[in-house]
Amino acid sequence: MAGIARALAVACLVVLAGCVGGGLPDELAGYTGDPDNPYPDDELTVALDPGDADRAFDPLVREALTYWEQNDDRYLDFTVNFTLVPNATDPDLRVTFQSSLERCGEVETAAGCAPRVTRPPQTANTVDVRVLDDLSNESTVRVLEHELGHTLGLSHDDPPTRLMRAHAVLTSLPEPNASERTLPWDDPTLTVFADLDAVPADERDAVDEQLRRALSYYDRGADGLAPTNLSFLRVDSFENADVVIHFPADPPCEADARSCGSVYGVDPDGDSALERYTRVDISLTGVDTDAAAWHVARRLALGFGAENGNESAYPPVLRASTDGEERRGDWWR
Repeated sequence: MAGIARALAVACLVVLAGCVGGGLPDELAGYTGDPDNPYPDDELTVALDPGDADRAFDPLVREALTYWEQNDDRYLDFTVNFTLVPNATDPDLRVTFQSSLERCGEVETAAGCAPRVTRPPQTANTVDVRVLDDLSNESTVRVLEHELGHTLGLSHDDPPTRLMRAHAVLTSLPEPNASERTLPWDDPTLTVFADLDAVPADERDAVDEQLRRALSYYDRGADGLAPTNLSFLRVDSFENADVVIHFPADPPCEADARSCGSVYGVDPDGDSALERYTRVDISLTGVDTDAAAWHVARRLALGFGAENGNESAYPPVLRASTDGEERRGDWWR
């Protein structure tokens, strides 16, 4: 895997939220149950709303409910038993799966949301638990257990701390890898920064023209490697640029290599393969000015699914077997 760095190739760090404080407002007159139980009964009915997701959430919800039934004596001061009735019309709790969550308390990027229901008397209204619908099965159960903990009175500082802490590394449902996507970027317009100040002044114009030729080749589809709606925007800062082109004096590449590249991205489904690219770094050292376009185009291919060691993934004109004369020629036409 030389030349490919998988930075940020981990699952997304997401916030598990709960609205803290006081529970829900309406008092339940005549409450005579367990004073530690915020509900009128230790037998709670749970409804399930799958939203628009075409998934069987029932076993995942049951697993999360079972966790608290089996651990109520360890982490709660009362006994709890759940009955999952997906279509219940007047449940104690309702679990709803959504494609996105609006703000949950002070949190804007929550994976789940539920009120913290504290000491009785509380309410006879249904308690709503909301969870994202695109998480993996394991992460869905993790979020459900966390949010159910809030509905049972626990805060982010309460044990079990592994489960109730505010942040967790979660994974999404399996997604196509970046190398399998026509456009492995979030936006078809890629910003490009080239550190031309590191190029001798008398060569900058020529090198800049070489960069334009490389980008123009991708604008036209790069012989099928890039999508036809791709475009580039040159920017004056490397910060947040999608493509960064360096001209270091000391090459960071392998021995005898005049150029190299690294691709970065995200792996939300946790399968150790990038699903989206976020940046390509390209380094050129001691490259003939007339061959700079070829080297930039060769390394930019990493951002469109090509990998070092798999020459068949490159357009024929960008393969390592291309000789020096071809690299300096009009190969981009």
